[in-house]
Amino acid sequence: MHAMIHAQPARVAETLERVGRGDAASFLGEARRVIVTGCGTSFHAATYGARVLQASLRASVVVEATHAYDLAYGRSPPAKATVLGVSHSGSTPTTNRALARAKRAGVRTLGISGLPNTEMERIVDDILIIGSLHDRSWANTMSYTTQLTAFAALAAQLAKTRSDVLEGIRAVVRTLQKALQTESVVRRLAKRVARTDHVTFLGSGWDDITALEAALKIRETCSLPASGYHLEQFLHGPFLSLHARESVVLLRAREDGRRCDTIGRALARGGASVVTIGEHPRTAIKLPAIHPYLRPVVSVVPMQFLAYYAALARHANPDIMRTGIPRLRAGVEALFH
Repeated sequence: MHAMIHAQPARVAETLERVGRGDAASFLGEARRVIVTGCGTSFHAATYGARVLQASLRASVVVEATHAYDLAYGRSPPAKATVLGVSHSGSTPTTNRALARAKRAGVRTLGISGLPNTEMERIVDDILIIGSLHDRSWANTMSYTTQLTAFAALAAQLAKTRSDVLEGIRAVVRTLQKALQTESVVRRLAKRVARTDHVTFLGSGWDDITALEAALKIRETCSLPASGYHLEQFLHGPFLSLHARESVVLLRAREDGRRCDTIGRALARGGASVVTIGEHPRTAIKLPAIHPYLRPVVSVVPMQFLAYYAALARHANPDIMRTGIPRLRAGVEALFH
């Protein structure tokens, strides 16, 4: 996992080069409705992808994220939609089942895969291969940031007039390298987080997706109960379960103002241990600035370090996680069937 976190700048550079060879408009076609789908970490990437593509496409095109389970076992997608599946390995059974079902129904299917020569490639009408290296981390670190980068690069191609987005894309590798410099301070934070009973991640704007991904990373690497919420949403019920042995990681963007300050004070008065991470000048752990569309690519890096070092502090192996525990093995095996 540690090696894969540090490999992210190089792998993101490869993804940008691969996406740059193609044409986003031709890849997506003339669909009036695009449904982006995936499972696990890839569903978080799909959620981001739907949002960033929607921001770049004309208003007449609707882009939405739907979990692969719902497409595989629920109602079939509309006949005139395009279904775009996301998977690092290209072999995620539920995602491929959703794509195969959509194709049988006459729907155009697309794939974004981190690897070539996969089952997904055999199913879909067209595929974008965004990498050549298998993510050796079970927690899927570089595979997530490359997926986000692929969606951002596609969006940048579609919005050719947005020079600010293109500048952000060109700077993303360098910005990721700077984000890796948070490792030592996050390592110290992780020791404190590992001793708590629960950790909550909060974010707004583009970072609410990072909050969900961070909670997933903590739970799967070291079994520490964790949740992710939109910053404001946490006040509407979940706040009432706050207790004194809870850590709160607040992702704070440059634009977060007085309301964020108010929520931070409320969390502290509620007894939580709060740490802020982000671009805002008053954060405890500062991240380099980048275009808002690309913020999730960068803000997830300290979350990955947090999961890794919290696992070590709790004497867990983040590379195998809890897959060796017999009572949990059935759930792990079900992933691949």
